[in-house]
Amino acid sequence: MKDEEKTREQIISELAEMRQRIAELELSQAEHKLSNERLRNSEASLANAQRIARLGNWDWDIVNDTLYWSDEIYHLFGLTPQEFGATYETFLNYVHPEDREFLQRSVDEALHEKKPYAIDHRIVLPEGKIRIAHEHAEVVWDQSGRPLRMTGTVQDVTEHKEAEDELKILSAAIEHSVNVIFITDVNGVIEYVNPMFETVTGWSKEEAIGKTPSILSSGETSRAEYEELWKTILAGKTWRGAFKNKRKDGRPYWGNGVITPKKNDRGKVTHFLAVQEDITEKKMADERVQYLATRDNITGLLNRKTFIEMVAEWLTNHQNVHCNGALMLVNIDGFKDINDTLGHGVGDELIRHVAEVLEDTFMGADIPSGNITDGAMLGRLGGDEFAVFMPDDDANVGMAMADRIRRNIEEFRFPALAIQLTVCIGVVSYPEHGKTSKELFTKVDTAIHRAKASGRNKCHLFRPEDMDIEISRTRIQQKVRIQKALEEGRFIPWFQPILNLRDNKVHHYEALARMQGEEGKIVFPNEFIDTAERFGMIGAIDRIITEKTMRLQAEMGRKGRHYSFAMNLSGKNLGDEELLSFLQSKIEETGADPNHLAFEITETAAVQDLGKAVKFISTLKSMGCKFSLDDFGVGFTSFVYLREMQVDNIKIDGSFVKKLHENPDDQFIVKAIVGVAKGMGIETVAEFVEKEETLKLLREFGVDYAQGYFIGKPGSELLTEG
Repeated sequence: MKDEEKTREQIISELAEMRQRIAELELSQAEHKLSNERLRNSEASLANAQRIARLGNWDWDIVNDTLYWSDEIYHLFGLTPQEFGATYETFLNYVHPEDREFLQRSVDEALHEKKPYAIDHRIVLPEGKIRIAHEHAEVVWDQSGRPLRMTGTVQDVTEHKEAEDELKILSAAIEHSVNVIFITDVNGVIEYVNPMFETVTGWSKEEAIGKTPSILSSGETSRAEYEELWKTILAGKTWRGAFKNKRKDGRPYWGNGVITPKKNDRGKVTHFLAVQEDITEKKMADERVQYLATRDNITGLLNRKTFIEMVAEWLTNHQNVHCNGALMLVNIDGFKDINDTLGHGVGDELIRHVAEVLEDTFMGADIPSGNITDGAMLGRLGGDEFAVFMPDDDANVGMAMADRIRRNIEEFRFPALAIQLTVCIGVVSYPEHGKTSKELFTKVDTAIHRAKASGRNKCHLFRPEDMDIEISRTRIQQKVRIQKALEEGRFIPWFQPILNLRDNKVHHYEALARMQGEEGKIVFPNEFIDTAERFGMIGAIDRIITEKTMRLQAEMGRKGRHYSFAMNLSGKNLGDEELLSFLQSKIEETGADPNHLAFEITETAAVQDLGKAVKFISTLKSMGCKFSLDDFGVGFTSFVYLREMQVDNIKIDGSFVKKLHENPDDQFIVKAIVGVAKGMGIETVAEFVEKEETLKLLREFGVDYAQGYFIGKPGSELLTEG
């Protein structure tokens, strides 16, 4: 019985022990299962992390030459494990051919010099697409120093490298930009400036960084404008506008800029990018254009057009008001002889001095000049002719001021010139001598002729009988001489060569009217044009010169010398149907080639009916003729004709050309005119070219043709070599 109980106890004990072992085994299996699950989760997490980072790892068993890649590397290379024969040599096949040597050299250095490497190289995917990979690798060694394995990572950095390259290009563009660029923080403190900022503003990078753009403030921008700027950019919007700024040395400059807010990932504005174009030259050009539109280029006085308009405006505003006004013309005695003897340069200098005396005279009399105010208006009408209008002053005051001007000029000594000038002055009074500008200018012109007829250094107040005396003594005599020259065929064309600056040859000439005196002496235009225009004979002269020029052109063409000729037409004759018919018939009759004929429009201000003028021009252009505007740039009043008349070329006024080599303002204006002309497809001719330095600059500025004494003086014969 005891043995049986013992056996039972053993069995129970063994069963308990077995249950314990089973329980432990089940617990071990559960832990193993959990461990495996954790391992799988870890591997999945690692694979997911590698996928997100586009980063894979590899292990190269150097001894057995087997290569392990993680799944992400296969993905980066566009492969599957079944396609890849997991060896170092096979791996090299996917490296860009131009990068293989570099990669192998990096691996060899790691193996022989026992140092890790980190390199970028290109890989070629199966479909031919190229990506950029960054590799980092280390070598494992045994105790004897033999390499056992190499482990590393591969990351696709294509987008990063492209962004990096783009950033380098962008940085280079900013550094070399022709615009001023600077970056500020949200408070406006400058953090970066490019080299052009330093060049334009005079502030160095070191000086500017840490300061605000207020260092550029000229003090001429209103507080309201600044407030509007900050309101715009702080709202995250782009601001555009132009400011007058100040350089470090105090000189002003104009900047046309854009300020763009830059935001972080959360949409908060953190910086401002400012880009400014330096438009100082453009602003100066605009101001110069505005100045030239109203001012005489040599003296700075009101120009002819503006002076006449301002007098007419004053008269209109005072039609029904009882008041007086005095108008005077001032002419320099013997100016033509001075100009012809000493040259245009000296003549221009004298013109400037006379203008200064005029201004000083009125300043000394406490009368402001140059504006349509209660003070006097001073203008230069052209040549040696000046004009003064004195509102609210009668004839007595006008004569008193005229005599003061006369005496001041007589007493003035011109620096560096042994010349004593005198002037003649004509004076008329409003409303006594006329109520319109036309009446006043006609009579003051007569008054000054009467003063000149009385001798030098005279002032003369208009008298009604002056009209008859003047006509009888001067213009009627001139009219008779001109009429006789017309009847006897003594008007001939002289030709001045025009140089083509592209091929440095003369293919073009301008036909200029000359009158032969009864003794055979050549009479120049300044001695007959004015009278011819006044008595309506200019049209007859134009017909003779154009017909003779056409016949010469046809004759030269038959000899194989195909020259082009420009002929002058007065603006007041554009639209004359009889003249148009004459020109058409003479082109046919003479056999001239219309493609080698050009008509140069003088006195564009005299064009009365633009519509008729355009029709006149269009008719001749349809035959092949070309048209040119003369004296372009004076007052900039001819711009409207460029558009409406569709001219082929413009002649840059000689006042901008004569001193081109020494006057930066003239250079700027000529470049501006050339720029406008080229933009409209119009060729340019520069007249009054008298120096080689001038010719060199004209070529530099892109002017097409040059005319002047340096090229050749007008003559009755053409050059022997064209």
